[in-house]
Amino acid sequence: MLHKHSIEYKFNSRRNYNLTTPCCNRSNKDGKFSTFVNLPETYGFCHSCGKKTVPPTIYKDEKGNEYIWDDVHKKFETFLNSFQNSNSAVNTLQNNKITIEKKWKFIPETTIWNYYYVTPENNLLSYLRKEYGNEKVNDAKKLYALGSTADGGTVYWNINSDLKVQKAKVSYYNENGKRTNKFKVPYKNEDGYYSCLYGAHLLVDDLKNEKTVILVESEKTAIVGYILLSQYIWLAYGGINGLTNDKLNCLRGRNVLLVPDMSENAVSICYNKLFQLRYIGITSSVWDMTEGKTDQELKNEGFYNCDLEDVFRLL
Repeated sequence: MLHKHSIEYKFNSRRNYNLTTPCCNRSNKDGKFSTFVNLPETYGFCHSCGKKTVPPTIYKDEKGNEYIWDDVHKKFETFLNSFQNSNSAVNTLQNNKITIEKKWKFIPETTIWNYYYVTPENNLLSYLRKEYGNEKVNDAKKLYALGSTADGGTVYWNINSDLKVQKAKVSYYNENGKRTNKFKVPYKNEDGYYSCLYGAHLLVDDLKNEKTVILVESEKTAIVGYILLSQYIWLAYGGINGLTNDKLNCLRGRNVLLVPDMSENAVSICYNKLFQLRYIGITSSVWDMTEGKTDQELKNEGFYNCDLEDVFRLL
């Protein structure tokens, strides 16, 4: 039997005037948002809009295992708060008490530049140059260290917020910039090379702390987003199953907008992640481009599984 875990909500005596309110998404310079003691500063009460922002209700069983209610799928799900140790070499699977030790390896930075100067460039870079011009694409290529393989692949390097190169993915595109089904992952998990958020190295600049982070699925969308709207920090989580705890920890203290691809599953995954993001101090929201439409409705309209870059093409 599950029992509700009660939390005592007590206001902090001091206000944080540097916050962006999670309810109104406004500056707290007037001190209208009051935070709670012993909780991340994304939780509190807004005296401006009257909304109370609280963490998800946690339920415990007789063994002390924690669960939360998944309102999308109408069932209890195991609550794994592994964010606290996501940078550690040890990941604990709390359900079955199995401990797996990760042996992390990193790719030498010099390897990046072996692919950066390869000619001819890959199809994606050639397409982007035709669409947006050399100046903007050169800037994006340098910022994301985009590489090319000898067989025409686009190399996406996973560089973490400590500027260490964790992994690489090689994708292939047609001349029209559309991705093919071919891809390679030359550095494997079993060999000690694990993914991070694509573009995580952009978070190292303290001057960008006030910039909103836009988190999309594909690396290509992040690059095009940067070319068009460089006032934001564009990161990618690498596909529908890429929103893992290890990746998200680097976003603590950031304002994040998640933009999933247009499908019911992709959108529900992002909404299900919101409570975990907010629990560890990440102000987050989801832009649902489906506008509540079903997969069948999206298929009928020709938008099923489209992403933000597809929307940019229509502008």
